[in-house]
Amino acid sequence: MKRLEPCRMLWQKNKDGQATLLRFYGTSSQVYLPPQIAGYSLTEIAPYCFAAKQCQPDSEIRETILGEQEETLYLQELHTNAIEEVWLPDSVTKIGSCAFYNCKKLHTLCIGADLRNIGSDAFMNTLSFRRVILRCEAGKPSGVRQILAQVSSDMEVCFLPDKNPQAVLLYPEYYESYDEIAPAHLFGRSISGEGFRARQCIKDGKVDFDGYDAVFLQACVEEREETLAQMAQNRLRYPYALNEKNKRIYREYVKAHILGIARRLIRQRDLGQLRFLQEEKLLLGTALTECAKEASESDWPEGAATLLGWLAAEKKDKKKRYDFDF
Repeated sequence: MKRLEPCRMLWQKNKDGQATLLRFYGTSSQVYLPPQIAGYSLTEIAPYCFAAKQCQPDSEIRETILGEQEETLYLQELHTNAIEEVWLPDSVTKIGSCAFYNCKKLHTLCIGADLRNIGSDAFMNTLSFRRVILRCEAGKPSGVRQILAQVSSDMEVCFLPDKNPQAVLLYPEYYESYDEIAPAHLFGRSISGEGFRARQCIKDGKVDFDGYDAVFLQACVEEREETLAQMAQNRLRYPYALNEKNKRIYREYVKAHILGIARRLIRQRDLGQLRFLQEEKLLLGTALTECAKEASESDWPEGAATLLGWLAAEKKDKKKRYDFDF
């Protein structure tokens, strides 16, 4: 968990004798909740907790303030557009219905492995929600399927048991529609996009990595290049439970689309991912030359210098091999 900032919390005791958070007041769009409130373990996020509407509590409302008095002068109620990132402690096992309703700027949610109970429409209208961080081993059960079931847009899931990611998976967007079947006036459900099938590759709370990887070939027929490239890069960079066959498939895809991939990374100023591609010998030759030129022209001195350095090293290495062969 991150360092806790000054905050004010309204809460109540739940039926288990622990704490349910009702409202949160802070100074930042990044919300870090403590594992305990006034000695009670924080286990639940109440319905509509971070929505504009408040849920009527069914027991006594309590108040807890953390931080020095001068630090709490500027606390504001955090809900809807005031929230961008939320870190829940491992103690939280339940999120109530519509807890994040209309939080249109929320983009990241960090949770523990024991969060399994998620109420209906908990993430309704969270238009920017694109990333879940799980503080648990990639092979352990978690509540990630319950979250993915409520979000049909692109969603990146990062397993972060310690300081470094163990696995990162991109679940693509999918669409549902219902068509009337005449003359019976019945409705047939239609689903498009491989994101739905990828979301089914979670069994007993555990991600089926082989199943997820098997979705990729079919996704190549339907999904956008940018989506496929991100799926492939994530699996290659964090190859948890990645077998050699699927590794070759991902590498072949990245090699075939390397110039477009590298250009996007240059626009994003993602030097770390570019370095990974270069070290894996996926970014080289003509593609490396083009990218060094593009970085130079895009007002990115650090990236341009690094790419030019790789290009110079590649040319030097080729010359050495040529001299040796001669």
